[in-house]
Amino acid sequence: MTHSLRVLHVLHNSLPLVCGYSIRSGAIVSHQRNQGLDPIVVTSSRQPDSVEGRVEYIDGIAHFRTGAHVEPNLPILRERALMRHLQQRVEQVIDETRPHIVHAHSPVLVGLPALLAARKYGLPFVYEIRDLWENASVDRGKFRYNSPLYRLARGLETYVLRRADAVVTICDALRWDVTTRVSDPHRVYVVGNGVDAGAFDASSVKVPDDLRRRWRVDGKRVIAYVGTFQPYEGLDLLIQSMPAILASAPNTHLLIVGGSAGESTAVEQALEARVESLALGSHVTFTGRVPHSMVKSAYAIADIVVCPRLLTRTTALTTPLKPLEAMAMGRPLVISDVPGMRELVREGYTGVTFPAGDADALARVCLRLLGDTGLRRALGQRARVWVGEHRQWPTIVARYRDIYNRLAELTLFPEPVSDEEVATVVH
Repeated sequence: MTHSLRVLHVLHNSLPLVCGYSIRSGAIVSHQRNQGLDPIVVTSSRQPDSVEGRVEYIDGIAHFRTGAHVEPNLPILRERALMRHLQQRVEQVIDETRPHIVHAHSPVLVGLPALLAARKYGLPFVYEIRDLWENASVDRGKFRYNSPLYRLARGLETYVLRRADAVVTICDALRWDVTTRVSDPHRVYVVGNGVDAGAFDASSVKVPDDLRRRWRVDGKRVIAYVGTFQPYEGLDLLIQSMPAILASAPNTHLLIVGGSAGESTAVEQALEARVESLALGSHVTFTGRVPHSMVKSAYAIADIVVCPRLLTRTTALTTPLKPLEAMAMGRPLVISDVPGMRELVREGYTGVTFPAGDADALARVCLRLLGDTGLRRALGQRARVWVGEHRQWPTIVARYRDIYNRLAELTLFPEPVSDEEVATVVH
């Protein structure tokens, strides 16, 4: 194994789009480059502002873009066209760059075309699961659990999982879930989310006074949410808890930082309507999506950071990245007790939990922390120490090298697979 091992990462999207997915991806490829590997990237046509054939360099790493194309406006046909288009682009990049390993990152709309391209060229294939497409689609209202579309999505995901030479998950809960769907459970690894604790250091962040005024938090005690807007994130629940909080702590302000992952503003509009219906307009600020650098100011302003996820098929199996940033900033963290979140927090030591979906319990926990400066400080300090010891990106990313080394030692690579074979295993 030499230091010039070239790894082709196939992604749904990447920086400069800012979201949890792209931040993790950017950290992986940047630290792999720093650790002596040679990462390159292909993104799907879902990357904003993609132009066919364009190569964009981010942090010195080549990102090959897949341009938009005419898509059938019908389910299944649309996804099939997306995957065919991405497979063609991946094959072009393999021809041009000659990677040693193909490393695809979920969803399966990325994983399947990357698998087909890897097998065509006889390359080892790593599939990284950050969420299961079938579960995410149910949670986002795209189809119902156990419907024909659900079974199709699950069948495609299982097909890729069984044929991957290695499977990576982001947490233990997800690892246990996919273990029954792979050919060899010993080829399933956990590479969790991480953070650059040096970059997220509250002592180095100076919040401009005009930003405090713009966000209407000057002189207030601040409860903050930072992240994307999805129905399962529990933002409506957080807003619902505010009247009870304000009844005992009227000087409290709720700061909601972020927006929807896509172009739709329906979720934002529903949340704003909820704020209006509860007459909370003077106590809640929606900042909208902000540059990643400004996120640090939001954490620095916050007295408490809340991650109020609801219990769904997705949240039971996945861990978000944003809580780790809050912990690195030394902020006291309040999370719901869904399984994925509990992997990040030790109750009463590095954070506090409340029963998922219980607005009254959330209000009580927030009031307890707002009334106890010493507890807030202790939780934040211990959380920062834990992140520094267990969740630093360089240490986490270094785990990939062992996975790649094991693949490089394989002598048997599966034969190429065809679209027809895919059709036969999806019922």
